[in-house]
Amino acid sequence: MISHKSNEEVINSIRNGKEETLFALSKKYFQSSRRWLRRKGISDTATPAIFAKVLVKMFRDIQQNRLSTHVDLDKYIYNLLNEHLSKEKESRKFKRQPAILPASEIERDAAASCFTILDEQSKKLLSARYTEKLTFEEIAVRFEFSNPVIAEFEVHKSLNQFRQIAQARLNTGIES
Repeated sequence: MISHKSNEEVINSIRNGKEETLFALSKKYFQSSRRWLRRKGISDTATPAIFAKVLVKMFRDIQQNRLSTHVDLDKYIYNLLNEHLSKEKESRKFKRQPAILPASEIERDAAASCFTILDEQSKKLLSARYTEKLTFEEIAVRFEFSNPVIAEFEVHKSLNQFRQIAQARLNTGIES
């Protein structure tokens, strides 16, 4: 277990190519990093990708000996998150996808009919998230995904599929 290891042992483990250390670090820091990112105004859907990028950067820094074995990993990972946010905000990459807002009853009916085109799994995932308002953790348990990040990915994949079908049906074009 990683909590019993010193920072020096964790860093040496990564330098020795032990991938299980990366998984343990992910498990240890993901939830707290996600909460931290949410408090900084990052959308729930963007937090896993940001965390993964930061974790990979930390992993690379350690493997390339750019990091002392005496560094405090807790502080280091939050400094990397903060640095990543600063760069992202500077480049204004946090663009929201436009919502599908049907203006008329005909468009609402067309969007509803698009939902019926989806496969059963996608329908169930979207219903669980947006009708039942389940968290990704609850969805992961219900649909037997190995973790909430996978559940979130699957929900967003289904939502993007629905969005593309609805945009094509409503002749609004699909943005890239």
